[in-house]
Amino acid sequence: MKKLIVIIICLLAAVSPARTQQANSSSPTTTRVPVAKESTPEIRLKTFQKVWEIVRDKFFDPNFGGINWNDIHTRYAPLVDAVKSDAELYATLTRMLDELNTSHMEIIPPSVIERTSASPVTTGLSLRTMEGQVVVLRLLPGSSAERAGFRPGYVVRQVDGVEVKDLHDAQVRLRGAQDTKVRVTFLDEHDQPRELALDRLLLGSDQIDRQKFGEISLYSLLEVKRLAGGIGYIRFTSFIEPLNKKLGAAIDSMHDAPGLIIDLRGNGGGEDTVAIKMANHLLDKPTQLMITRTRKGDSNYYRARPVGHPYAGPIVVLVDEGSASASEQFTAGMQEIGRVYVIGKKTEGADMDADGAKLPTGAFLLYAAGQPRTPKGVVIDGRGVIPDLEVNLTRAELLKGNDAQLTAAIDYIKQKAAQGSRRAAPAERTGASALPARQ
Repeated sequence: MKKLIVIIICLLAAVSPARTQQANSSSPTTTRVPVAKESTPEIRLKTFQKVWEIVRDKFFDPNFGGINWNDIHTRYAPLVDAVKSDAELYATLTRMLDELNTSHMEIIPPSVIERTSASPVTTGLSLRTMEGQVVVLRLLPGSSAERAGFRPGYVVRQVDGVEVKDLHDAQVRLRGAQDTKVRVTFLDEHDQPRELALDRLLLGSDQIDRQKFGEISLYSLLEVKRLAGGIGYIRFTSFIEPLNKKLGAAIDSMHDAPGLIIDLRGNGGGEDTVAIKMANHLLDKPTQLMITRTRKGDSNYYRARPVGHPYAGPIVVLVDEGSASASEQFTAGMQEIGRVYVIGKKTEGADMDADGAKLPTGAFLLYAAGQPRTPKGVVIDGRGVIPDLEVNLTRAELLKGNDAQLTAAIDYIKQKAAQGSRRAAPAERTGASALPARQ
C-alpha cells in the first residue's frame, strides 16, 4: 500500500525537473514545453466516467462521507460534456473530487507527469510562509543561492520581475530549465530591496534519490550529520524506497548519540513502507503504530518490527505546516506511544493511504483507498499532528542564524541527557547497577 505526496507538483519545494519551464518573456533562454494534444469530447467523457467509477468502487468509505455518489454523476456529467479543453475537464473533475472533503483525491495532468520524469534542477532556495511573507528557511549547500549570498530570513518579493502571490506561486516561478537564470528580488536583513540572478543547476545522483510510482517520479534530498554535543540529525524531503538502506544506516551510526533529531519539516510524504522500516530502527518491540480503514475492513499493516539493535536514546521529530501524509502518519504513531517528542507547528492534516490509476486523457487519478488512524482512534486527515511543544519560526531569529525549532529540539535532548546523568549518579557512587532511563 502506498502513500503519495499530496501535491506532487511541489515535489521538493525548491527543486524542479530540468525540462520544466513555463514560457516567460523575461527569460529568453527558456526552454518551451511542447503543447499537449487536446483530447476529444468522447475521451473526456470516458475520463469522467472512469474517475467516477473508481471512486464508486475503491474509495475507502462506501458511504462517501454521506454524499450520494450517484447524484454526483448526474450533476457533473453535463458539466463535463460542456468543457472545451482538457484543462477545464481537470478543473471540473477536481471540483467533483473536492466534494468528498478528503485529501489525496487529485487529478494529475500529463504536463505535471512529464515534469516529474525529467532530471531535477534547483536554485537552492527552500522557502516557507512566515509572518505573512515568503521567507528563505534554508539554502542547499553549494547551490547558486548560497554562492550568491542569500541568507535564511530574506523575504522573496519578486521572481523575474513578477510579484509573488504566495509560497506556491514563488515555488512555481523559481522552477525552470537546466542552466537558465532567474532573477529574484528580495528584502535583505536591513529590509532593503535587492535583486540577484540565480542559476538553475542540475542536481547530481549523489545529491538526490528518485523513485518511480507508475509514470510519476518522486524525489528526495537526504541530510545526515552530527550537531554540537554529538546529537544526531536526519532530514529528508520525501519517504521513498531508495532511502531505506540509507536511513537504516544513518540511525545505526547514531547509537552513541545522546539524542536524535528527525527533521520532517516540509516533508510531503511518500511510501509508508519507508516510514515503517525507519520505525524498526527506533523501537525495541513489535508495535502497532497505525490502523487503516479500507473497503475490506481494518488493515494492521502499519506495524513496526524491530531490528536487532534499535536506537534507544531520546528522539525529537520536527514538523511544520508543510509536513504531510507519511510524515504525519509516522509522527502520529510514534508520538502516541511516547517514543518521540514532537516540536514545531501543527502539520497539514493530509494523511490518507492513496492508490492511483491512469486516465484515458493521459492524466493520473490519485484517490484515497484507506483512512489511517492511531491505535487510540485519532484520525490525522483533516486534523494534523499537534506538537508536544509548539515553536514558531520568526524571520528575525533566522536572520540571526537561529532556527528556533531546531534549537528547542537540541535543548530538549540536552535536558533529557542531563536527567539521565543525574539518575545514574547515585548508582555509580554505590556500585549498584543503573537501569536505563525511560524517555
